[in-house]
Amino acid sequence: MAHRNLAEFVAYLRQAETVPRPDGEEWQAMIARIHVTGVISEIEEETYWYFLEVLPPKYMNGSLFAFAEGAESLKLFWTREGTHFVRPLTWDETQEFCRLARIAPPW
Repeated sequence: MAHRNLAEFVAYLRQAETVPRPDGEEWQAMIARIHVTGVISEIEEETYWYFLEVLPPKYMNGSLFAFAEGAESLKLFWTREGTHFVRPLTWDETQEFCRLARIAPPW
């Protein structure tokens, strides 16, 4: 999975299936939903800001940021046209993202 640059890799990651945010979703259900790798989950704005502010991002560029709590794979968060999204990365995708972003892996 070698990509030429980070922008190309992020564009590839954003091509995954998007799961809409269910109405009235409880916190625990949302947490379970956003941990499914290989899909993009729509989230509320408050969830986006929670993950942005709870710990310093591992990477940030505009509205795109990478989150990890300790030695775990990254989760990418971003906004587009007022809608907020998250995509959890696999371990291999995390390594590729870190290589291209020139940041230390979260371990």
